Amino acid sequence: MGQIVCFANNKGGVGKTTTAVALGYAWARIGKKVLFVDLDSQANLTAMVSPLALEDHESSIRDAFLGKKLNIEHAADHVDLVPSELSLSNFDRDTAAITGREYLLLDLLKPVKNKYDYIIIDCPPALGLITYNALIASDHLVMVATPDGLAYQGMVMVANLYADVKSNPRLNPDLKLSGVIISKYERNKLSDMYVEKIKGEMGDAFIEPVLSKATKVAQAGSFNQNIYDYDPSGKVTKQYLEISKVLAKRISKR
Repeated sequence: MGQIVCFANNKGGVGKTTTAVALGYAWARIGKKVLFVDLDSQANLTAMVSPLALEDHESSIRDAFLGKKLNIEHAADHVDLVPSELSLSNFDRDTAAITGREYLLLDLLKPVKNKYDYIIIDCPPALGLITYNALIASDHLVMVATPDGLAYQGMVMVANLYADVKSNPRLNPDLKLSGVIISKYERNKLSDMYVEKIKGEMGDAFIEPVLSKATKVAQAGSFNQNIYDYDPSGKVTKQYLEISKVLAKRISKR
């Protein structure tokens, strides 16, 4: 049975989506079946992974939450996608009358979990009901942060929500914090201070190496290419591959 991994931070712009995509493609390149689930109404992961324009998708995760069949699209070799759309931002209002709405994602993914090695969930940069759904549905949480104060605070907020979900036997006591990844790192005193602070507080969950800041990462996403095809010998490309091996090993121990 596959493992469900959600990527989260309450702060946007930390490289969360880019990191989720890069790790998913790293696993796909070695033959693992990967399903991306985009839970962010900005649909950045959908745009990065799918060859289709956002308006051309048959349906989205929002439609599945409201009772339609889960739309799983083929995106690349060993890579499938459940796309998102802007109207997902109305999730709280749309599902207000649904009993047990915190379990909607769990119920949607149960029937397909054994078809994939990894199901990767990209959470929105918020701690609302959608992220709550992701934590309840997942086996593993990975937090991504840039080495600065706002991203650190956003990560701590996710960690607190994780503790609440894990401590409640009716939610997801088996959820594991399997990774904390630092992205967009540039060597300076402030960045180094936050790297050491996060590393010290997160202990064994911290994953090295830290990801260097690189313009080619953003360029690859803009051109709908994965980083391994766009910049195969790049420094960050090699860092992503190293992290993918570390995280895969941790997940396999579950």
